Amino acid sequence: MNEWDKTEDKVLEALETNRDRPVSGAALAKEAGVSRNAVWKAVNALIARGYPVTSSKRGYTLSCDSEVVSAQGIAKYLNEKVRAVCAIDVRKTVTSTNTVAKELASSGASEWTTVVATEQTGGKGRQGRKFYSGAGAGVYFTVVVRPRDERAGFLTVIAALAASRAIEKVFGTSPAVKWVNDVYVDGRKCVGILTEAVTDLESRGIEFAVVGTGFNLNEPEGGYPEEIRGIAGTVGAKVKDGANRVVAAALNEYYELYTSFDKKAVAEEYRARSFLIGRTVTVVKASEEREAVVTGIDDECRLEVDYGGERALLDSGEVRLLLK
Repeated sequence: MNEWDKTEDKVLEALETNRDRPVSGAALAKEAGVSRNAVWKAVNALIARGYPVTSSKRGYTLSCDSEVVSAQGIAKYLNEKVRAVCAIDVRKTVTSTNTVAKELASSGASEWTTVVATEQTGGKGRQGRKFYSGAGAGVYFTVVVRPRDERAGFLTVIAALAASRAIEKVFGTSPAVKWVNDVYVDGRKCVGILTEAVTDLESRGIEFAVVGTGFNLNEPEGGYPEEIRGIAGTVGAKVKDGANRVVAAALNEYYELYTSFDKKAVAEEYRARSFLIGRTVTVVKASEEREAVVTGIDDECRLEVDYGGERALLDSGEVRLLLK
């Protein structure tokens, strides 16, 4: 990062901290350690990037109605302990946040490095499918973790719980989990999660994992693509600064669940949030499809199903809900 980038970041941080309140040019100059002219240039650069900054005799003001996603905008909602460890990298458009996070992790990026974007041109879902993530529709982020214990098997589960808690806190809606990696609100999928791990060939353990979460915040103009129109939905009604707030809330919850990992408590909450128990589903494993009734979720967060008298535990695969 060059000195000019640092000036913009410091000015933006001060404006984010004082949203909807004017901050004088002199105060911004003192905060950034630069001249008033440098502040003026930084403010104009921020306006060019889409930040709704206005000026008056009292100073510069960042509107509370701003929906621009930024590292500073996310950081101000983070818990202190999370803010201390999260290195947040915000990009407007990426191929996928998982892809960028894997590149950073492979180059030595620390645990809790987080890549955030508001558009993905190659968003990825499970089983090699695409994940719709057009501009203006949502916010997408991926966090790097380096698990060395049984948490490695619960990364997606933890993400589903973190996303659910974040939606409740920010949007006030009631999310439910569809095993293993989707979150629904009002019967519509509003969150997708994809976890990818890179293995250390020498130790045969996980070198690092990237956990990607995508939130649908707004229905796209003209509606969702035809192939997902019947299932996709949003997390709830629009709230001010919703994108920054929900990413921060999810990171806060993920950090808490991950660092104080309690397998029994995680399984209990995941089970309580599931809407599949008692429902009829199609189980898809490889090229085989079988109808089953979901009977429960065990303490390893495996799906318990009944194939007409034949019981099984699923630790991988996919299920589709049947409307019966």
